[in-house]
Amino acid sequence: MLGRQPSTTVLMVAGVLLVVGLAILISADLTDAFDQAVIDAIRSPAIHDLLSPLRVITELGSTVAVIAVAGLAFAFAAAIGPWRHGLIAALVILLASIANSVFKFAVHRERPDLLDPVIIEHGYSFPSGHSALGMVAYGIVAVLVSRSRLPRPIRTVIVVGLGALVALIGISRVWLGVHYPTDVIAGWAAGGVIVLAYAALTRQVSPEPAEGAVDADRAAQRSDRPAAG
Repeated sequence: MLGRQPSTTVLMVAGVLLVVGLAILISADLTDAFDQAVIDAIRSPAIHDLLSPLRVITELGSTVAVIAVAGLAFAFAAAIGPWRHGLIAALVILLASIANSVFKFAVHRERPDLLDPVIIEHGYSFPSGHSALGMVAYGIVAVLVSRSRLPRPIRTVIVVGLGALVALIGISRVWLGVHYPTDVIAGWAAGGVIVLAYAALTRQVSPEPAEGAVDADRAAQRSDRPAAG
């Protein structure tokens, strides 16, 4: 259990550095070529019809959808384990929404003007709120599912499906023309840091660590009581 903490910390630091690094590069106008290349690929006429369902999928990262997921996370966590984990999940999702809005005002990046948007969005662009909140909401649900007692194949399918949904929500923001790819990447990274923090905060610890350690190590010496008589 403890062996996982350093790697989690490294990933969280890497995520924070990625967001900060992107903000610096954007301020220096050093991401334009990358953003343009990705936009050209995603908005290619050849795949326009194929990606048209993204107009609907993007709504799963909206504030309304995320609030609904926060309620679902609370109910699911209360059903499979300590209810406080669900409460923490709901609070983290809601606070992430507020934090994203504050960060947008700090960076002040305008919406893309590289092509005509499919829909109109207002406010600043960096980071992508749908991408960040989608990562937080569905990422936390994935953590809860992975800790549940559902059969492993079902857990795997659900977690992979949630990961695909997060990816599609981010891609939808570029396809719709309301975010730069770097906005989406920053949103994923920021959301990922929050999910990792939630997972570390709510990690289950065995109430009997010594006994659990012996059970995990078959070669460990046991000190069972001798049989009576």
